[in-house]
Amino acid sequence: MDIIKKILLVILLTISIQLSAIELISLRGNPVQGGILICETDNSVEKIFLDHKEIPIFENRTILGFDRDEKLKHKITIVLENGEMYTSVFYIIKRNYSIQRIDRIEKKYIEEPRDSILIQRISDESEMLAERREKIYSNKNIYFEEFCMPIIDGKITGVFGSQRILNGVPKKPHNGFDIAAPKGTNIMAMTTGVVALTGDYYYNGKFVLIDHGGGLTSIYIHMSKISVEMGDYILKGEKIGEVGSTGRSSGNHLHWGIGWKNKRIDPELLQNMDDVFLKIKVR
Repeated sequence: MDIIKKILLVILLTISIQLSAIELISLRGNPVQGGILICETDNSVEKIFLDHKEIPIFENRTILGFDRDEKLKHKITIVLENGEMYTSVFYIIKRNYSIQRIDRIEKKYIEEPRDSILIQRISDESEMLAERREKIYSNKNIYFEEFCMPIIDGKITGVFGSQRILNGVPKKPHNGFDIAAPKGTNIMAMTTGVVALTGDYYYNGKFVLIDHGGGLTSIYIHMSKISVEMGDYILKGEKIGEVGSTGRSSGNHLHWGIGWKNKRIDPELLQNMDDVFLKIKVR
C-alpha cells in the first residue's frame, strides 16, 4: 500500500511540475537557409533578440528569417517583463542549391539600356522600391496568417537559390520562385497583408509588393494586369492580378519573391510551416 502511495505521489508531483512550466516561446517553421520561423510568445515576454538585434513583437507573435547563405549558428535572447533574461543557442540547416556550371561557351551579352533617360528611369524605380521596403521593415504590425500558393496548377520553371556559373564566373543566384501559366491566369496573395506598392517598372514589368507585417514582404512580378491599389488590405487567396510577360521576361510566368527585412526567403518553404522547431520553457 505504501508503494502505491509513493507512486501516486510521484505522478502528482510530475503533473504539478508540468502544469507550472511556462512556455516562453514556441518556434515553428523551417530552420534552414532561406527559411522562416514564426514565433509565438507568452504574455510575460517583453523583448526578443536574434543575434543581439531586437525583433519587434506584435500581439504575442513575431517572425525570424534566414537568408539564402545565412550562417548556421544563432542565439535567441528573451527578456521578460520582470527583467529576467533567457538565452538559447540553435543551429539552422545548410542547404545545397542547384548549381549549373557551363564552361567553354561563347560569351553572350544581354544588351543593357544605354539611353540616359531610360537609365535614369531604372535608377529611380530601384530607389523607390528600396525606400518602400525600408518603410515596411519598420512596420511592427503583423497581418500574415497561413500561406498559400499564388497560382493554382502552374508549372514550376525556376526555384529559389539556383545559380549558373558561366566560364567560371558565378552569376547572381535566383532569389524567387518562377511559375509558368497562361496569360490572364489569376494571381492570389500568399497571405493577408497591405499593398505597399504597385507599378510598371522596366525590369519588373507590372508588379505588386505586399507588406505582411513583421518585416515580411512578397512581390509578384511580370503581371499582365494589376487588380489592387496601394493601401488595399488583402486577404489570403484574394486575387491581386493576372499572369503576363511584362518587363524583362521571356514568356508568361509569375516571378514570386519573398523577403524578411533584407534577407531572401524561399517561397516554396512556406507550404510547410507546422513543424515546431524549438520551445523554451521555464518553471
